Amino acid sequence: MHEAEGDLLIGGDRIKRLQIDLEAEQKQDGSAEWTLTGHLHVTAEQSQLLETDRPYRLQLADGRCGQVVVSRIAADSDRREVLADFLPKDRH
Repeated sequence: MHEAEGDLLIGGDRIKRLQIDLEAEQKQDGSAEWTLTGHLHVTAEQSQLLETDRPYRLQLADGRCGQVVVSRIAADSDRREVLADFLPKDRH
């Protein structure tokens, strides 16, 4: 797992400069899209914008991007932030 930064697109809006823990990443054959799995670190306020089982577009700061689905939203153990687990849309 390694850390990254990026934006999560939500309809016509976005959550900017999120800290992301990537568990898996793979370029899709014949496409500019990536298959991404991991965790988003969001504030409690930002977590109110997220829904499980809904597709989002994740754009990493290095230019990689892919469609993801939030599978779980849970408060982190220190309660200062919320972790949102995500999976690739095609594996949902």
